[in-house]
Formats: sequence, C-alpha cells, structure tokens
Amino acid sequence: MKRFYIIALSALIGFSSCDPLGIEPTTDVFEEQFWKNAELSRSFVNQFYTWSPAGANQAFQSEQWSDNAVGNTDRDQNTFRQLDFNDRNYDELNAIGLIGAPWGNAYQQIRQANLGIERIPNVVDIVESEMNQLLGECYAFRAQFYFDLERYWGGVPIITNSLTVFDETMLPRNSREEVFDQILSDYDKALEHFAKTTNKPALGYINADAVQVLKSRAALTAANAAEASAKGVYEKLTASAESKALYKFAKDATHYYTIAYNASKAVLGKYSLDPSYRNLFNTAEGHKSVESIWPIMFNEINRTGFNPAQYARPQGLMYGATSAFSPSFGGNGNAYPTQGLVDSYYQKDEATGKWMQWWKTSQSVNDMGVTLDANGNPTATTADYQLMYKDRDARFYTSILYDGAYYAGVEKEMYLIGTWIDYSEPTISEKYSALHTEYRGTEKLVIGNRGMQTMTGYYPAKYVPGRFNQDGTINATQTSISYFMVRYAEALLNNAEAAFKLGGKEAEVRNSINEIRNRAGLDNFDAAVVGHDLWTEYKLQRRVEFAFEVPGHRYFDLLRWNEAEGKTTIEELNKPSKGMYIFRKGVESTVIGEYGYPVPETDPKYFTPYFEVRPIENVYYQRTFDEAVFYKLPFSRTIIESNPKIVQNPGWDSRSYN
Repeated sequence: MKRFYIIALSALIGFSSCDPLGIEPTTDVFEEQFWKNAELSRSFVNQFYTWSPAGANQAFQSEQWSDNAVGNTDRDQNTFRQLDFNDRNYDELNAIGLIGAPWGNAYQQIRQANLGIERIPNVVDIVESEMNQLLGECYAFRAQFYFDLERYWGGVPIITNSLTVFDETMLPRNSREEVFDQILSDYDKALEHFAKTTNKPALGYINADAVQVLKSRAALTAANAAEASAKGVYEKLTASAESKALYKFAKDATHYYTIAYNASKAVLGKYSLDPSYRNLFNTAEGHKSVESIWPIMFNEINRTGFNPAQYARPQGLMYGATSAFSPSFGGNGNAYPTQGLVDSYYQKDEATGKWMQWWKTSQSVNDMGVTLDANGNPTATTADYQLMYKDRDARFYTSILYDGAYYAGVEKEMYLIGTWIDYSEPTISEKYSALHTEYRGTEKLVIGNRGMQTMTGYYPAKYVPGRFNQDGTINATQTSISYFMVRYAEALLNNAEAAFKLGGKEAEVRNSINEIRNRAGLDNFDAAVVGHDLWTEYKLQRRVEFAFEVPGHRYFDLLRWNEAEGKTTIEELNKPSKGMYIFRKGVESTVIGEYGYPVPETDPKYFTPYFEVRPIENVYYQRTFDEAVFYKLPFSRTIIESNPKIVQNPGWDSRSYN
C-alpha cells in the first residue's frame, strides 16, 4: 500500500541544489553516494524541521475546532473550513478530508526517519557525537509523527524500518497501547543518543530536555487512553472483537502518569518562566528566552511560513480614514477568540486586590452594574463598559484584541480596535457600527461578509509584533518571530497534571500552578475566591497559558480529559460559542462603515451603551460532540478497500461519514 512508503530517492528531494560547501548537488547524487557524505546527513535530518503537527498553523486551525475560537467561514480557504469540521463532514474517499489530518504525509516522514536511523550509523567518517545527535533527532521525530497519527486515528500500523517495493505493505493496525509504547520507546532511544553527544545542539534543534517534555505530553495522553479503556468507552461502540482489541490496555493509567511525572520532573529547575509573557510571542527575541526549550524561528530572509499577522487583524478601514486617505487593515480574517476564552482571564478586584472572574469584581458590580441574565451571562448598561478589560491577567493583553485596544499596542487613532454595534434602531440596521465588527450593514445581527471580521467581539493578538509601512498601513510580510514546540511552562503544567493524578502530591501541584499564575501577575490560587477546585484551576491555567499557540493544545486536551472520564458528550464542544455584544449609537453616515465612530454623550441621539454575552446564533458555529464515535476519525473507504487488514474505528463500521 503506497501510503506506507515512498521510494528511496525521494529522501533527496527538497534540499538545496546549490550546496554552500561546494559539493555535488544532492539532487544529482545516487542514494549510495549520498550516505557516504557526513555533511549530507545533517541536511537529511534537517528536512524534519519543516514539519508541524496537523491542525497547528498560522490560521490556528485546531483552535477553531476547540472552544477557544471561531473561524473565518470562507470555505475556499482550507484553513477556515470550520463548518465541515463542526458538521463532521468527513470524506469517504480521502483520509485527510477537509481538516488536514496527517495520513500519507506522516508515513512519508516516518519512512524518512527510519531511513536515517538505518543509514546514519554507517556514514563514512561521521563524528560519533554528531551521529548520536542526528540519531536522537530521528527517533524523536518518529515519535512525534506517530503521536500525530494517534491523535486522529488511535491505533495505526507501526513501521520501524524503511520499507521497499519488495516488502509486505498490507499491514494491520497496531493497538493503541502498542502505538503509545512505541512512541515512548522512541523518546527513550532519543534520550540515550543525546546522552552520548558532547556538544550542545544549536538553538532551534531538538534536544534532550525537549524530548523529556514531549515524552510527558505523550504519556499523559496514554494515561487518559488507558483510563478510557478501563471505562469501556470504545467497547460500547462496536460489536467487532478486532476493533475492541485495538483500544484495550493491559497497563493501567498510573503506569503512564508515572512516566509523565518523571519525564517532566527531569526538566524542572533547568529553565525558568520569562518574566514577560509578551516577550515570548510578540517580539523578535522570544527564541532566546530563559523559557525557550525548543523554538521554531522565522524571519523574512531565512525562513518563512508562519506569519499570523497576515490574518490576525481586522479587515475593515482604520480609524481616521478620509476620502483622501483610506487606509485599511486589509486582513483576511482569522480564528476569533470566544467569550469563553476571554472569561478565563482573571481580573484584579479593586477593593480586595484578589484575582477573580471579571464579572465578580467590585468594579464590575458597583461601577458597571453587571448582573447575570437568566442563562448566567453577564450584562450591563453603562458608558464604562471598557472597565471589564482593565487590570486583567497579563496574558490577556498579549493574546486578545478587544474593543478599545490598539493593534500591536501602538496607541494611535488609526490602530484603534472597535467592535461595538450600532443598535439604536434594532429592527432596521446596524449600518453605523464600528469598522471592525462583523455586525454592520446587516439586518438584526446577521453575519455577513463570509465571517472575515470578528463575530465574537475579539481578535487574536499573539504572534503580532506589528510591522508598518511608511504610510502607517500594516506590513504583513514575514515577521521575525518564533513559536515553541516546547517551552518551560509545559514542563511545569505537565508535571502538575501527572502529580495531581498520582495523588499525594498536592503541594507540588499548587507550586507549579502558582508559578504559572505569578508570572501572569496573579496571586496564589485560592479556591474560596474563584469558586472552584485545584483540578479545575489547573485546566483553566493550561487553557489560558497555551491559547492561540502552536502546536495547539486546547482541542486535544478536551478530547483526552473527557475520554478519560468516559464521557460520550463533551459539553465544551457541543454548544455554540459565545460573543460579547456591545451596543451603542454610532455617527450617522450614508455609506455603511465610512465613519464608524461612537456618538458622544453630548449628542442628542446618544443613549447609554449596554452589553450582553450570548451564543452566536449562526449555523457555521454550531458545534456537535454528542457521541463517543467522534473521538477518532474514520478510516476512509479507500484505505479499507485497498488494505483489508485495516479495521475500521469503533462506531464507524456501518455509519455514514457525514
């Protein structure tokens, strides 16, 4: 089955045809000659660094799948096909379908890793330390490729040698437990090789500490899968003994929690949290941070391909536009933060100095008059509504653009973000609304323009340092920025989760959570103030800490936690997201969106603004996760028909794909 292998010479594709060392171009070298050159071994392994987990990209696709964001509804762009994913419209003929899940590409990468593991030890004149570094990278990447596959399909065929056209390729699926054990074994092999290296790898290369955190990440997921097995989550979905066997675990969750705990603990104390959360993401120096373990760097000259600034900005005009000068943000839309995510960022109470949910603070209750409606959603009538965005968790200002914020933190009128809605004539139109909201030029809050502007009231701010042309418009070319495959905050939080699940380690859990909280400017966790327990606080801090990041945590965290609890419905993924609706009177104009300024209090048509939080009532954003079958994707009929040894995932045996 060709999905499981690529021809040997494809290993040479993708390298530069003009080598700076002056050697023969790699595209012209036969495979046997290739493996006689020690310098080319590094080039071979470098190919893996262009990889990123499926769903993790500059459009934050996996965030759109979670309750952290809703996305642009333009279905012509493959990063914004949220409707198909929410509706579970899988393609029967294509394993990847419309969601970018990794099938053929993953097995191509696995074959390349296998090839490196087999051939690098025999490369002529290769220095032993360099050989061990390269082998460590090959094992570590192979583990990641399998981990990515497991996230989507569970048990998959394990291949640990470079198959040729003469090998049997009609391979059966391995069990989920076998896949996790293979992943953890590969991480252990990587650590063995890294222990034999004498030189510290250059910044940007995977290293032993990164492997320990990745190992803890995989072990936590394995522990959750073992818990799901113990609860019989998948046995209830199928009568097939073969299918059931793929999801059975012989080892219990404690085995894997212990691995996660030990792996993450091996990194604790070696790094520290950056005093400035913003420095990690919105400057060109993030990769040098004391928190950086494995950064992926981008800049305009050497590497491109991750540039959220292309999307993370309003599409409409900038404020201050005139007929002579009409600058536009010119964006393409993005994944817009939900009110649920915004609510997760605490606010400091002016009266007590305690950090709590924003609608509970004294300034919200006393100064804004916030109350909760019949559905428990905050609402108020007040000219001071922007107080709800004051004194929030420091991570909020790095991650979220809101009504009254400035793009990239540049406090000039043209960069002001306004997402309020003109609602002075509710039955007619919102045509005078702010420039940067989806709700304008439409009737009764109907979303228009294919969702290219926010319908939640927010834009993402992470990874947007701000580059401008001479006239002040946005320069959206590749920014000098980095994201983190691994950073120290994950070591702390993974260790906290494993410690909590193992029991008897509450002090360690609290210390890690408080370290994360304190860096954000918060005080230590107090259940009496926030009204929930330590486990709920852990999940909230993990959500806030990693919101809008690569490799994308929230969606898969929700899957593994709920799977471990044996749930068939994931509440966070089974309801529409909420937005912040701010209503006020706008400056009248005969051209929709020409001005978009709020009417001042001195205007006779002024009325006191009011806001309310409510679900987004639109078919594009109606999430559904009310069956356990959705934990894993179905195998396409093409795969099953071409390889009869592939057993379908539980629940998909006789079910429509859409």
